[in-house]
Amino acid sequence: MSALSVSVLHEPTAAEPFLVLDKPSGLPSAPLHEGDDSALTQALSLFPDIASVSGRKTVERGLVHRIDTATRGCVLIASTQESYDFFLQMQAEGGFIKNYEAKVDTLSSAEIEKMMSDGFPSPPMDYSALAVGKTITVESRFRGYGSRGASVRPVTENACRAALKKSSPVLYRTTITLQDKNTALCRISAGYRHQVRCHLAWLGLPVKNDSLYNPLCQGNADELLAFTAVSLEFFNPLDKRAIRISL
Repeated sequence: MSALSVSVLHEPTAAEPFLVLDKPSGLPSAPLHEGDDSALTQALSLFPDIASVSGRKTVERGLVHRIDTATRGCVLIASTQESYDFFLQMQAEGGFIKNYEAKVDTLSSAEIEKMMSDGFPSPPMDYSALAVGKTITVESRFRGYGSRGASVRPVTENACRAALKKSSPVLYRTTITLQDKNTALCRISAGYRHQVRCHLAWLGLPVKNDSLYNPLCQGNADELLAFTAVSLEFFNPLDKRAIRISL
């Protein structure tokens, strides 16, 4: 049995054909190969019927919403092919909302300049513009960065031609509300790999213990990434009711 186990937040039913899990930090959302330990693999052992769904990859079945291995929180799996197809369409139309909570550090001007020498463009705005309780939206395209593209960097319309050529064609938006000076609440519809973590770092508010995007991170393996997928908002595939599932 895995040392890291999922908790079930919503079981699939005939009226609500989807499964929502609380995935712990350190457990992948999906297996690389059949049988690898992951949130999806554990879900299959609990609800074998979800194996009938065909997703983007055979090994991923009906996985609709995944999160990074280091992130804890909500993962959504469709339990029927019809619901999976509906969720994909809803994602394409911007009707699938993901909410995150991040504990953040605040970078100095010198630390932000150092990040700019490591592939980040100029910050989208001065950190002081994001007062406690105020909501802003950060947007960019993205490109892979570093060894084998292990991380990503924002790409703006002012980027060089090479960066623009390598970037995603779509603009990705992250809505950020500073709940207090150390806590950011983030909301996205369309999502790119590491989007929220990268946008927070670009703003000068990297997630605590984020070894990829926080220059203050000391790389202590015992400290968990302070980033949680706290809730999902979507419509039920059958009756189109608005649903919110939270931790």
